[in-house]
Amino acid sequence: MDPVADDSETLTFVCLAANQVASFVDVASLRPGRHRAHAQQLFRGHASAETIEIWRDDQVWEIVRRDGIRAIGATSLPGEEGAGASTANRPSPDDLTSA
Repeated sequence: MDPVADDSETLTFVCLAANQVASFVDVASLRPGRHRAHAQQLFRGHASAETIEIWRDDQVWEIVRRDGIRAIGATSLPGEEGAGASTANRPSPDDLTSA
């Protein structure tokens, strides 16, 4: 690919937990306008992220909040239920009544 024709930009995505601790950092080269979609994908993969800071060079360019995006396949600690909790490995109610 011709580097002059490539209009992508390199951005750093910092996933922040509720206590503002960085739980994941991702550096991605994206076409203009694709940064929010990329942030949404990160939310789906990282249940602890409440906000994502998007950095361009050495400045925070945008902050994206979770706003109801649920994590896919995330598990919670024993006894925790709620956003990000997975039911994939739990028995169905039918399995419990047939025993």
